[in-house]
Amino acid sequence: MKTIVKISAALLLFIGCKTETNSEENKIDLTMEQATEIPKMETEREAIKTSILKLFRETDNRNWDAVKETMADSVYVNYTALGGDEGFKTPNEIIDGWRQLLPGFERTIHQAHNFAIWPVGNRATATLDAIATHYLEGRDWTVFVGYDTEYIQENNQWKLARIDLSLYNQTGDTNLPNVAIQNVKDGNIPNFLHIESSKTKVIESFFTALENRNLKNLMASLSANMVQEMPLSPENFPKTLDGIDAMRKQYSGVMDYSQRYEREYMATSDPNVILAKYNGIITTGEGKPYNNSYVGIFTLNDAGKLSNFVEYFNPKILLTSWPGLQPSHYSVHEAGAATDSGVKLEKVTFNSSGINLVGHLFFPPNFDHTKKYPTAIVTGSWTSIKEQMPDEYASVMAKDGFITFTFDFTGFGESEGQPRQVEDYNLKIADIKAAVDFLTEHPNVDTDELSGLGVCASSGYMAHATAEDKRIKKLILVAPWLHNADVARLLYDNRPGGYDGLIASAREAKEKYAETGEMEYVLAASELDPLSAMYVPHGAFDYYLNPAKGAGKKYDNRFAVSSWEPWLTFDGIGASKDIDQPVFIVHSERGAVPQGAKDFYVQLKGQKDIVWLNQYNQQQLYSEDDAVNAAMSEVVNYLKQKKQ
Repeated sequence: MKTIVKISAALLLFIGCKTETNSEENKIDLTMEQATEIPKMETEREAIKTSILKLFRETDNRNWDAVKETMADSVYVNYTALGGDEGFKTPNEIIDGWRQLLPGFERTIHQAHNFAIWPVGNRATATLDAIATHYLEGRDWTVFVGYDTEYIQENNQWKLARIDLSLYNQTGDTNLPNVAIQNVKDGNIPNFLHIESSKTKVIESFFTALENRNLKNLMASLSANMVQEMPLSPENFPKTLDGIDAMRKQYSGVMDYSQRYEREYMATSDPNVILAKYNGIITTGEGKPYNNSYVGIFTLNDAGKLSNFVEYFNPKILLTSWPGLQPSHYSVHEAGAATDSGVKLEKVTFNSSGINLVGHLFFPPNFDHTKKYPTAIVTGSWTSIKEQMPDEYASVMAKDGFITFTFDFTGFGESEGQPRQVEDYNLKIADIKAAVDFLTEHPNVDTDELSGLGVCASSGYMAHATAEDKRIKKLILVAPWLHNADVARLLYDNRPGGYDGLIASAREAKEKYAETGEMEYVLAASELDPLSAMYVPHGAFDYYLNPAKGAGKKYDNRFAVSSWEPWLTFDGIGASKDIDQPVFIVHSERGAVPQGAKDFYVQLKGQKDIVWLNQYNQQQLYSEDDAVNAAMSEVVNYLKQKKQ
């Protein structure tokens, strides 16, 4: 009997899981065409980065014609995180808005950095972080933000087509924008001032001393009552160094670091206040790279020495690279289990059908090497990597006494496999079984308490693996995306080319790869490109594009076109008929294809239970603290009750 699912328009917002192809594709060695594709992509990335940097540089220079050159004819803008508006605008409309604010400051400095750029054909997405300092008459307003952007290539130039801002933090005088707006209205536009080299001499001495590892010269550049402020510092790192002794103690600890700073200076209306924009290229005493980006506000005293230094930098980079520090949470964004809970991460490699896969083992607080622990393999949505929702769920679960394991599937993230970004359910199911092989050999894994936990699309893969491998003792599905070919046709027939057209394109891409070794890709997620794997505008797939949520350097926002056929023909629902192990499902009626989960549940013949968290939608269950914690509370309670 065919399963018929009624699809509402809202459900189309959650086609956010993944695709697949023949497993033999991933065993082909890197071809000459693939080898040339890598430098080509790097060239495009550099071109896009150059365009981004030009936009911010020329904005700071108030060179509005040059800013306009970086934009497409229509750009989707979302600045609601800073009280602005959203919607499609022309470059002139965008620039007119910026001109009502930015020229009212003495200086604006946009320090853009931490880029992740993914070009596909004439489309591209890019995420980046930025420190934006706005300075006026001794006061500053500084925001630390993330940008989610998209680009269209026109006449061999990459043009901005979407810019969406997420606010991480802000500090300083938050009323300063109002003062700047009034300045513009009154025609009081501060001019850019020439900087005196005599004023930068002592700042140069400060940086040179760092680069030469000369503590004596560094201290000689400072006044006795020197104060350094670091407003964006994370916990467990100083926010203020008050006095010469505090400065000496802090900087003596970095004198064995290799340091180089690319820097530029800007004058203010106060000749003793100098603004600086700089990038640090640093190797710590442990031999670990630490490359951060900064905005500094240096104040000199009458003797020409530094008396105050306000330094803004990216705290996320500090936490992942600075000796003795670690991120507050194990995930690509802010949610998850805090490391001070005692959860520890170990990076491992294991083998799946001759391919080396990279995984994360999470150990619970007060881990005892002599004991065995209940254990879970945690997998995520389509196109996802371990650092996204898998690490999030695994780290939250680990703090409740479980060993948990996440990994990158073949061809994804840090794992090996060619071609990249191919959703092959055969491979993914085989990878899960290989993860079981790895865990059953671990001395601290209780093999009688080994569970498989699938989030979103991997629920279907995990269900099949559970049906085929009885070493998985329990199946847990969270926000499961479960479909079969009939459901897929209903969901995807409205896409360009329709269901049959997507399958035809997959077969063509597979044939091209077999002949040339060159895989065809589309963007995995986009708010502008209707050919992307996940296309619904207005933030429907915000998780995959937002650097404050799931986007970042390790995520590859590409989708192998050959994946459409195995994805559309995959039957995740049908696996339920072959599962004997206990099954527990946590889902939401506002999530992805809830009817698919219901049909799956009905066909289960063993112990089963299902909980509906209807207060959350699909992507909230990927990342938001309340949603993740609510789901994991249900899962942990279920597993602990079953153990009893």
